[in-house]
Amino acid sequence: MIFRFSSFVLDIDVERTRAFYERTDIKSIGEQCSCCGCQNFDKVIMEASDRVTEFLRSLGIDPRKPPEVYNVTGLLEEEGTIWYNGWYHVCGRIVESPDMVEETLLDTGVILKRTCWEHSYSPDPDFPFMVLPIPDQALLHEDFPSPVIQLEIDTHLPYVLETPFEG
Repeated sequence: MIFRFSSFVLDIDVERTRAFYERTDIKSIGEQCSCCGCQNFDKVIMEASDRVTEFLRSLGIDPRKPPEVYNVTGLLEEEGTIWYNGWYHVCGRIVESPDMVEETLLDTGVILKRTCWEHSYSPDPDFPFMVLPIPDQALLHEDFPSPVIQLEIDTHLPYVLETPFEG
């Protein structure tokens, strides 16, 4: 199925993606990791925004099952939110994308060609959830069907756990 958003055109096999995420041995992020950040993400992602969860589901993704999320800054006390980055995978290919730019990783000096976040997509203009398709395949589950697109995410989610945040 063809999806168009931002400067991207993606050809995604929604059924193969959905079948992967529905497998019983694929765990939610809260089942994969016991840290406060992952436990919080698991608890609030389904309530974040109907538009966000519907967007992810329309691609075949179970929103609770990213292979990775991590908190960028810890708990933002003044907002009561956590700034998360992470990614999901979909079965498909990038048909059209904006030009890639060189990016140097400061801590390693490695030069990558990446798409800028300025080309990211937000399924809900009223909610801070950005998606950026890239051809990487970090932490790809060994059984994930090919070809693969990695959807990088950037979001702020409320902290709802009763325990104090430990970053």
